[in-house]
Amino acid sequence: MRYSRYARIAVAVGLGLAGFVLNLNAAAQMAKPTSSLVFNDQPNYQGKPLSYWINVIRDRNEEEIGTAFEAIRNFGPRAAAAVPELTQIVAAPFAPIRLGTDSDEVVADKLYDLELRSEAIDALASIGEAASPAALPVIQWALAIRVIPQSRPTREERDRFIALVTLETEYRIRVVAAVGAFGTPALPALVRLLKSGDAEKRQMAVHILGEEVLDLSADLMKSGYCDDAHLALRILDDLEPFVSKAYLSALRGMVGCDAN
Repeated sequence: MRYSRYARIAVAVGLGLAGFVLNLNAAAQMAKPTSSLVFNDQPNYQGKPLSYWINVIRDRNEEEIGTAFEAIRNFGPRAAAAVPELTQIVAAPFAPIRLGTDSDEVVADKLYDLELRSEAIDALASIGEAASPAALPVIQWALAIRVIPQSRPTREERDRFIALVTLETEYRIRVVAAVGAFGTPALPALVRLLKSGDAEKRQMAVHILGEEVLDLSADLMKSGYCDDAHLALRILDDLEPFVSKAYLSALRGMVGCDAN
């Protein structure tokens, strides 16, 4: 994997490169080896088939896992068989980093886990539409709270929290691009989020859909159904400041009913 990037993150949160790299070995043992996967008519990367690289990822083989993710990205849509394994990485339970409580070793372990999932999401994006079943787990992972600060942090803990918040924001931005790569088959998962009462979930879906959400909102407003119109208004609210407050006020006045 891109260890230079990991080193940057480790130094940014004050772990130091040596301690971070040492903990890669322990984190690589998160999953026990399972039976090998074998497929027919497989693409090859560096002389080895797709099934080999999926097994490397499944076994968390530290020495080759970076190359395995590279192989998946190289295969693109031809690596559709890797989707279940990549999705499992993203959807696995995660204990948030607790600043001021977790030791540097534990933080390093969790940072490795974060990066492993980020690599899996990048690989899913390269697969495209065939990876659309992973849309909801990927979005749920993006919305998860992964860092919990101290209630009364020291200056060092505050700086570490700032570095991790920056990293968290980068993860969310990359998820927007990844789910966008899943294409039309990911729409049902996005529509489900648009209907959520949680503004953060709606906003994530709005960012993923981009300009396409405008046509969807217009169709909802014109559908003749009260609930559809109110959903459209919530979506347009989430687009502020791109939708003028004056327009939003006028549209609310045109909706002459209460949502259920």
